[in-house]
Amino acid sequence: MTMRRIGQARVDQRGFTLAELLVAIAIVGLVMTGLLTLLQKGNESYLAGANQVEVQSAIRAALERMTQDIREAGYDPTGLAGFPAITNQTATSFSIQNDWDGNGAINPAITVCVTYSWAACPNPGGPNNRGEQIDYSIVGGTLQRREWGVDAVAQPFVTNVVGAAVGSDCAGALVNNPPIFQFCDAGGNPGIPPNIRTVVVNVQAGVQGQTPGSWKTGAVQVTMSDRIRLRNRIP
Repeated sequence: MTMRRIGQARVDQRGFTLAELLVAIAIVGLVMTGLLTLLQKGNESYLAGANQVEVQSAIRAALERMTQDIREAGYDPTGLAGFPAITNQTATSFSIQNDWDGNGAINPAITVCVTYSWAACPNPGGPNNRGEQIDYSIVGGTLQRREWGVDAVAQPFVTNVVGAAVGSDCAGALVNNPPIFQFCDAGGNPGIPPNIRTVVVNVQAGVQGQTPGSWKTGAVQVTMSDRIRLRNRIP
């Protein structure tokens, strides 16, 4: 009886065959591959969502600042200077002019303290110190702003900027591949200084702070459009 039990134990401990081991490894490999794919897709979805929020926030902040600047464009307390509110306009750049000191001329080299309801003058270094010329430009795919007399160099707003595939024109019609910046007169036609009354912006941007070659994971493209009306110019 004892010898039978020992023999039976030896038979039960014979282990797996090579074929069984290979099948088990293949099954585990398939399961791990599926889990890895799910993890990668989830990571890409998360990155795409985070990148989209970041790009939208960057473009929105830039458009809000641009809107404020354009609506102020052409400030002329004397009413006699006759300078253009928008000048140096191209498809990727333009300049804004304001006669903050009221001397009838635009001087980009000076800084003027402007009294607002939230900040009185004098206010050295305060946010109400303004320059009489502001440049918006897209250089190397980066939308940047420079307020002369305030900024020593241009300040970047949005990176990886390109033209939108579809956007609106001066008349409000949808067109393919519109310029990033369009300058319109009071009649909804392309305008030139000093007849510019509206600036149309059609901008598309990708992942912020990364080179285009690294967009494979979580890649996004966000397009925004806006029509900004000058307030200091009468149609």
